[in-house]
Amino acid sequence: MCQVIETIKTKNYVAEIINDEDCYNPRTDYSLGTLIAFHSRYDLSDNDNWDKKELISYVEQEDVLALPVYMYEHSGIALSTSAFSCKWDSGQIGYIFVSYEDIIKEYGKLDVETATKVLEQEVKEYSQYVNGECYGYIIYEKDKDPQDHSESCFGFIGYDYIEEEVKSILKDLEQQEIA
Repeated sequence: MCQVIETIKTKNYVAEIINDEDCYNPRTDYSLGTLIAFHSRYDLSDNDNWDKKELISYVEQEDVLALPVYMYEHSGIALSTSAFSCKWDSGQIGYIFVSYEDIIKEYGKLDVETATKVLEQEVKEYSQYVNGECYGYIIYEKDKDPQDHSESCFGFIGYDYIEEEVKSILKDLEQQEIA
């Protein structure tokens, strides 16, 4: 059963933000980078075809953009491309990388700045995913049965993202009521 995280009400509508227990894995859909991580208790890698020596040799090539991936583990895990300040519960576990050739294929030119931002966002999104920060919403008219909902969508990763989306949809629905 999905858990309601937040209820947002407007004049004519109710939106329920719900925990999405069947959210897609963002690493299996399209990703610019490849994430390879080594950890004894977690399988966080995109594939298992690498050993540590091969990975380090690959990411040190001049035509590869590679960012380190760090993990902080303490009642959950957090992933980042920046080191965490806690030396006891954190450390580098791998890399996320993309070849310059693939950057050019994606953007039509070598845009390392944009590719870097994308890789950072991919690690942030994956961190949210592995911690269950996956949501959906159901919107229904205030005086009607929630089963007769006006709109619903699932597969959002990150709370800020879904909250912004729901508020925007509610605003649009209210404006349609006025028109």
